[in-house]
Amino acid sequence: MKQHQFITGLVLSVLILVLAGCIKLVPVQTPEPSQPQAENQPPAAETAVPEPVEVSAKSLAAKILPLLQNKDFLALADTIHPEKGVRFSPYGYVDVEKDLVFTREEVATFGSNQQVYNWGIYAGSGEDITLSVAEYWERFVSSQSPAQEWEVLLDPARIAGNTIDNFSEAYPDGVFVDYLQPGIETYGYMDWQNLRLGFQKSGDGNLHLIAIIHDEATP
Repeated sequence: MKQHQFITGLVLSVLILVLAGCIKLVPVQTPEPSQPQAENQPPAAETAVPEPVEVSAKSLAAKILPLLQNKDFLALADTIHPEKGVRFSPYGYVDVEKDLVFTREEVATFGSNQQVYNWGIYAGSGEDITLSVAEYWERFVSSQSPAQEWEVLLDPARIAGNTIDNFSEAYPDGVFVDYLQPGIETYGYMDWQNLRLGFQKSGDGNLHLIAIIHDEATP
């Protein structure tokens, strides 16, 4: 009886060992760490909005000068102040009461305009400056006598004008660029001419031509 129990126990032990060897341990799957939230990632680059480029008075004057010389009135009209127009002063002093002012639309027709205007008075003689647009242009805008190129005036001491400079009073918010023909030694450089282009910002924030001011040596 005891031998039978022993054999039975031995068989059970062997069975247990065999069954234990057949069982495979399945590894526990460890969950992967969650991906970082979108806010932890660098923000996507925003599309840059270009800022408007502000045109300087000097660069605008360089564009306008050849338009004056070539009498390109249509292109010139596009540069004129849209609300205030452009004032023509035959001498350095700006007469805000008497100097003629023309709108963009009027300047655009200068090429065919034959009307004679009173632009002011001649320095010295006091006679009226009664000229057509074309005549005024040759005498007070694009004249080159002697045949000298206009150069940007950086040193105001180079001109010996005795005309009162009231630009800042006439245009408190304006800026200007001066061009000079220095004259020749034969005449003691007293045949110099100055051409001032005045600019002022309009409602759109851009500079526009607001004054064409001629000057020269006066008695």
